[in-house]
Order: sequence, then C-alpha cells, then structure tokens
Amino acid sequence: MVVAGPDGTVRDALTDELEQELEGLATVHIGVDALSVARALPDGVLLGLVCLVDDSASVDKRIATLTTDPHARAATTVLVTEREVHDDVSHAMDADVLAAIVAVPWSPGWLGAHVRSQLGRWLHARRPDDPRLAGLEQPALPDALPPSALLQHLELDEEALAGRLVEALDRSLGTRPRLRLRAGTRLTHQGSGVHGLFVVLDGSVALDRSSEIGELRLHHASTGPVVGLLSLTQQRQAFFTARATTDVELIHISLEQLEHALAVEPEVGSVMAAATARALATRLRRSEQLQVEKVRLNGELDRERQRLADALEQLEGARLELVESARMATLGELSAGVAHELNNPAAAVTRAASFITDDLDVLLAAHPRAATLREIMSSTRGRSPLGTARQRQLRRELTSSLDSEQLARRLASAGVDDAARTAELARGLSAGELEEFVAAAELGGALRNLALGSERITDLVDSLRSYARPSETLVDELDVRTTIDDALHLVAHRLDGIELERNDDPELPPVRGHPGPLGQVWTNLVLNAVDAMQGQGHLEVTTRHEDGEVVVEVVDDGPGIAPDVLPRLFEPRFTTKHGRVRYGLGLGLAISQRIIHSHGGTITVTSEPGRTVATVRLPAR
Repeated sequence: MVVAGPDGTVRDALTDELEQELEGLATVHIGVDALSVARALPDGVLLGLVCLVDDSASVDKRIATLTTDPHARAATTVLVTEREVHDDVSHAMDADVLAAIVAVPWSPGWLGAHVRSQLGRWLHARRPDDPRLAGLEQPALPDALPPSALLQHLELDEEALAGRLVEALDRSLGTRPRLRLRAGTRLTHQGSGVHGLFVVLDGSVALDRSSEIGELRLHHASTGPVVGLLSLTQQRQAFFTARATTDVELIHISLEQLEHALAVEPEVGSVMAAATARALATRLRRSEQLQVEKVRLNGELDRERQRLADALEQLEGARLELVESARMATLGELSAGVAHELNNPAAAVTRAASFITDDLDVLLAAHPRAATLREIMSSTRGRSPLGTARQRQLRRELTSSLDSEQLARRLASAGVDDAARTAELARGLSAGELEEFVAAAELGGALRNLALGSERITDLVDSLRSYARPSETLVDELDVRTTIDDALHLVAHRLDGIELERNDDPELPPVRGHPGPLGQVWTNLVLNAVDAMQGQGHLEVTTRHEDGEVVVEVVDDGPGIAPDVLPRLFEPRFTTKHGRVRYGLGLGLAISQRIIHSHGGTITVTSEPGRTVATVRLPAR
C-alpha cells in the first residue's frame, strides 16, 4: 500500500500507525505522488490500497491518474482529510473507487484497524488462499471501541434474528407464551389501530392491501419475522392486513410490554433495529423487482398493442383491397356487358358505311357529272377533320371564288382542303348543280365521320374486352404497347387539353402477364398525371427495351410531388386527393405496386417541380 501526500504530521502519524498495524502483512510506501510510487514497483506487484492525505488538489484528478498505471488500477482508495467540505470527489464516488473518507484527527489505533479490514476485503476477492488473510480479516479494535451489536445483528439471518429477539424479550418480560394460529387468521387489519407486535416463529404471513382495483398481495416472502413494527410509523394505523397463509406459531408483545423491554434490555432495541432494517431492505428489493416486472410487462403490453395496431391496419388494408378488387371486378363485368352490347351495333354501323359507299358509286354511275361528284366526295371522305383556323382560312378563299359565303361555309365544314381545285370543279355550275356539288362534299364528310365513329366504337369495344379479361388470364407473349393503347382509348375523354406524346420502341419484346390488371395500372398512372396537370399540359408515354426489361414511363409536366409526400406514395390507403382512398379508377398506388410486383417487376416515382416520372420495369420474355 501507499501513503501519498505532502510532508507533515498527518502523513507521519498515518505512516507510523499503518507500519505498526501491517507489519509482516503488507509493505507501506510513502511518497508525495502515489503514481510515482506505483510506476516504480516491479512487475507482478499490485497496490492494494492507497491512503491519500489531502493536499488541497482535486481528489478526482489524483485518483484518475492512478488508473493510468497497471500497478494501481485496481487499488482501493481511502481519503484522509482535514477539510470540512469536499466538492472534488464526484467522479471517484461515481466510479466506486473511493472506499472511505477519514477525518483528521482520528482515534488512535482505529485507522490502522480500518485499513487492515479494507486490505483484507481487497485480498480476499483476488487471492482467497493468501496466508496473510488470517491477520488482515481479524482487525484488533481498541478496547475503548467495542464491537457494534447492530452490525452483528445485521449479519444474522431472519430465523436467527427472530430467535435472538425472543430470547431478549423473554429475559426482560419473562417467558412469553407461544400462540398457534390457523391459516387465514388476520393479525392486523388495514386502517385499524395496531397495539402490539407479533414475532413469527414458524409459518408464513402475507401482507395484503385493499385498493380501488381489488385486494392486492404485496408481500409474502418479504414480510419478515416481526409484524406490526412498521405500523408505528403510521400513527399506529395498519397499512396492510397481515394474514397467516399457513398455520403459524408466534408471540404477541403489546406496546406497553415493548416499552418496558426496551428500557430494561438493551439488546431488544438493537435486534428490533436490525429486524426493521432487514425488513425494509427486503421489501425495497421486492418493490424494485415489482418495478422491473411492471416495466417489462408494460413493454410487452406496448409491443402487443403495437402488434394489434399493425394487425388492424393490415386488416383494414386487406378490407380496402377487397373493396377495390370488388370494384374492379364490377368494372370488368360492366365492361364485358358494354362490349357485348356495343359489338353488334358497331359492326352494323361499319357494314352500313361500306354499303352506303358502294351504293353511292352505283347511283353516281349514270349521273352526267359523276366524275366531278365522285372527286369532291372522295376529297372530303379521305381527309382528316380540319382545325378551326384552317376552316376559317378555307371559307375566305372559297367565298371569293364562289361568291357565296353560305356555300363556302358548308364546303369548309365538310372537310374540303383544296380551295383552288374545288373552285375549278365548281366553275360554270348552275345554282342547282352547285347544290348537288356541295351535297356530294357533305356526303363525303358524313361517310368519313361515320367511318371514324365506327372505328372509334370498335377500338373502345376491344379495349373494354381487354379490361373485362379476368386477372387470372395469363398471356405468355403480351405486347405491353397494346395494353397501353387500350388504356388510352378508355381515358380519351379525359385527355382534352392534354398534349399526348407516344414514344414506342418498335422492337419492344413481349412480356408474360395479365392484360387486364396491367391496363388498370396504365389507366391509373395516366389519370393521376392528368389530375396533377389539372387538365392542361404535356403527357409523355414511353416504352423501351433496357437490360432485359420492358420499361414504361409516364411523364407529366405538372407541379410535382412534395418531397415529404413522395416516400409515402406506396403506403396502403395513402392519398393526397382530399382524404379519398381512390386513385384513378379506384386503385391506390400500393395496389398498382402489388400488381407490378406480381409480374416480377418494379414501379418507382421520381418528381421535381415541372416533371414527375412514373417508371415501371417488367422482365422481358
């Protein structure tokens, strides 16, 4: 061990006493700096104890420096000080490296015994077979300082402590009669006065308490041998109901008898103090165990509550998916019915348009101006519909040639696109012949509109048939572009004011998939883009072949998606549409993602102001 501190009477007296007490048991080194002494020790020699004589320096810093040397890292530290107040030991106390604080002056001989005890504990933990323990574990205390009865009693177990208490009570009060009570007998009653103590010699007693949630058993194994003692701190009102849980044997001591025993037998007080301290310690440990158990159970309860919340959320998501699936099934049935009902009329209209064209050729064969009428009719029948600006320009040109604004308007509306040729054909015609000429042009336009309308109906019927296919219909060689066409046909009414741009890879390989569900995904992506652009903007739909995958991109020039919203797009039931759980035709992006994943693909959305891109990747065949 080391005595470290400044030169002076305190260090000298401490050194003399320790050298005398530890002669033959430990080597005492003296120095100003304990670390210097430790560093000078040979390998394999450890410092067991360091006595720091206060030198006004920080105790925390002095102890902390010792941990830098392996010889002193495990040493026990005792501080010897003349100061009344220390504010420099927080770290040492927190690290549990300061074993004791000794005030100057100390009782002669006592400090040496104290240090011997500290060294004995240190050595016993590391070398229990060391022969020097015999001299260190039995400190020779001066005669003026008798052993403490309380400390001796605290070392006894509950049974021995109860026996010692009964012996002391019997000496002071005479032999006390033993009471044998049946299980279930109440010794104290909660809220009632307690006028004595019970010392339990055999059997078990539990402490129960009534509360607003019912009867609670708070102590059983932690009751202790003395019942009723703690009630003295509650104005002699019982905090618990003490109840025998087995047949018990005990003695009863009234308060008056206890007061007499305390006055005539000193051991009664020390034994009762030890019993009280032991009971409090046992109940405190039990309380801590209950607190730990409560925290553990609360944690399990929170986890179970979270699992239930997750399960409810999943059930709600499943319910909504079933609703959406039912809605799409209904849409499929409706599409199949509409397609069936439209199919025959559409075919009839197409055939009628063809018959009318053929019949007109027959009727015009005998007409004296058949060539002129056929030419003007063919010019309007084969033209695409003209824009408003082009029609106005044609009206002005034809009005100057025909001298009739009304006929010019009718010809422009019919789709005449070559004003010079039309004027040349109409030159020299009488009023009646001009009327036939204009009627032929209008008839050609009507045939054109009839053909376009029947073609549009046929395309819609084909698209509805694709939607009406059940989701289990699997196509091994599916052209993704066809499913996109079907989707765009169905949402054409929503594309007014939208500039649609298609960029298709002509060599796009097929995929293996379900046409109906994929068409639903394209419909949702397109309608979502249209909603974002609020009906005005540029929509680009692109397909390409990339790294063995078919890539579909739907790009809009809307305002973009907020960064805090973007990561949540694929969460079930998440929507930005005024709280509605709807997306496009009823599918949320989470369900669209499920459809794409079922095809072995991925779907992602990236966004910035003015550009949002939904990208779908499907494995190519």
